[in-house]
Amino acid sequence: MKNNRQVPFIITIISIIIGFMLAIQYQSHKTTSMAEKQDVTQLRQDLQKQIEKHQKLLNDIGNYEQLLSEYETSINEGSSLKVVQDQLDHLKSDSGFAEAKGSGIRIMIEEGSPHSAGPDNLQSPVNDEDLLDLTSLLFSNGAKAISINGHRVIVSTSIRLVGDTVQVDTQPIKMPYVVDAIGDPQTLEASLKLPLADGASMEDWFRFLNKRFTQTKSDSMVVPAYNGDNTVQYMKPVDKGAS
Repeated sequence: MKNNRQVPFIITIISIIIGFMLAIQYQSHKTTSMAEKQDVTQLRQDLQKQIEKHQKLLNDIGNYEQLLSEYETSINEGSSLKVVQDQLDHLKSDSGFAEAKGSGIRIMIEEGSPHSAGPDNLQSPVNDEDLLDLTSLLFSNGAKAISINGHRVIVSTSIRLVGDTVQVDTQPIKMPYVVDAIGDPQTLEASLKLPLADGASMEDWFRFLNKRFTQTKSDSMVVPAYNGDNTVQYMKPVDKGAS
């Protein structure tokens, strides 16, 4: 009789153990499935990046093959000098040593009213990092040429704060700051409103500094050529005999 009473108890214990094991197995399977989904998503993203790189390389190869063909044709026809000059003009334009024209946007950064400063914003000056972040954002969103207060920004341009004054390639600039950017106006304007890493947009940041931040689209914008000193100071050609 005693053994008959223990049977339901033993069955209950066994059922609890089996249920516990099934729960662990289900949770393990669920975790594995989530990890697999994440892995597949990451692989797809990596694959898309590789496809884009591959396409860019194919485009570069096509461009160089076309250039090589033009050189060969020009040599045969005796017009190689023109091809070289065209290529030089193209390189000067890409590197910022030629005037750029096209559609784009103009950004005006002006002092805000002192009365508008409050708990949600500051009465703070615009520093070099603010302008660096702004130009980097524009370049990363397709800007082909940028100038700040008439000074062309190229790959070697330095924007830094000296005392209380911002300098662009040692040239001091003052408020209001006028940033001209040539590129697709819609894309450039949208990039200024997109949330960044901290959740605020570039437009929000300058308004947080209590600055008036306005953008104007233009179909005929002109960005001047770079006119600074581009002399290389710290690099020298290596002697052929040096090892």
